[in-house]
Amino acid sequence: MGTSQHRLDILIAGKLSGHLDEAGEAELQTLLQRYPERAAELAVLQQYWHVPKVEEAPPAAAFDRMMAVALTDASPAKKIIRLRQHWLKWGAAALVAGLIVSLFYLPYNRPAQLITTADGERRNFRLPDGSVIHLNGGSRLTSRMDAHRRELWLEGEAYFEVAPDAARPFTVHAADMHIRALGTAFNVKAYPEEGRCETTLLQGAVEVYAGKAPAGKIRLRPYEKIAFISKTGKTDMAPLQPISVKQPAAVADSALQETAWLNNRLQFDAMNFEELARLLQRWYGIRIEFRNEKVKQYIFSGSFAGESVMQALHALQVTEDFQADSSGNLITIY
Repeated sequence: MGTSQHRLDILIAGKLSGHLDEAGEAELQTLLQRYPERAAELAVLQQYWHVPKVEEAPPAAAFDRMMAVALTDASPAKKIIRLRQHWLKWGAAALVAGLIVSLFYLPYNRPAQLITTADGERRNFRLPDGSVIHLNGGSRLTSRMDAHRRELWLEGEAYFEVAPDAARPFTVHAADMHIRALGTAFNVKAYPEEGRCETTLLQGAVEVYAGKAPAGKIRLRPYEKIAFISKTGKTDMAPLQPISVKQPAAVADSALQETAWLNNRLQFDAMNFEELARLLQRWYGIRIEFRNEKVKQYIFSGSFAGESVMQALHALQVTEDFQADSSGNLITIY
C-alpha cells in the first residue's frame, strides 16, 4: 500500500473516532478527491460506526479469565470496577481490530469493476491501488484486485500507468496476449475485430506471452513494441525509434503513433481505407459504409487533431478520388 493510501487509512480512523482536527479534516478531503473510491468506503464505515451497539458477551473462556482477574481483589466494589475495566478493554480491542480489518481488507477485496467507453469517448480513471488508466473509444476493461494480485481484462485500447507494488503483480489479459508488469507505463491495443493485439512499452519493463505458454514470454524494454496475430498465432517484435523524452516518462510521449490518441490526436501510417474507416468510427462515434470496393484499398498516412469527421474526409480526398455523403450518424463512401 502506498504512503498516501496508508495516510488516508489513518485519517479515516481519526474521523471515525472523532479525534480529527480541522487540518486533518482538510487533508482527508484532499486525499478523498485523489482517491474517490475510498469516499464510498468511508460512508459505509460511518454507517456501521454510528449504529447503536448491542452489547454481547465475550467468548466463555475470555469471560472466565476476566472473572478470575477481578476476583483476586477482596473488595466487592473493586471487583465490579476491575471486571468492567476488562470488559471495556476487550470490547475496545474487538472494535479496533474490526476497523483495521475493514480499512485494510476492503480496498483489496472488492468485486470486479467494469469500465466501458462508447465510440468517440475517451476516459481516464484511477484504480484502488493508485494506477491510472486511460481508456480509448469502443473499449471494455474489467479489473479485479485483492491482497495478492491485480488482474485486468481488456477489449479495445488502454494506456496503463502502473503504481509499483512488488507484492501484487499487475497483469493485463487482452485477447490471447498476457502482459505482466510492476511499476511501468505501457499501451495495449486489442480490438476483437482487428485480429491483432499489440503492446508498446514506454517505461519500466513488461513480460509478454501468448496463449497458455508463459515459458515463451518475451521481455520488452522501453520503446519496444510486440504484436500478436490472432489468426496465425505468430509474433513479431519491432523496436521503436529512440526519441528524446523531456517530460515525465509516466506521461505518454506525443511523438509515438501508438500513444498519440492520449494527446487527442488520431495518427495513422500506410493504412488502407477500410481499416482507417474502423479507426474513424471509434474516434468520432459515427458509422461508415462503403459503396465502392475499390476505395477500400486506398492507402493513407496522416494525423487529425481538432478536425470534424467531414473535415478529415475532405483532407483525405486531396490525395485520393472518392465521394462522401453524410446523413445523421451515417457516412457513405463512394
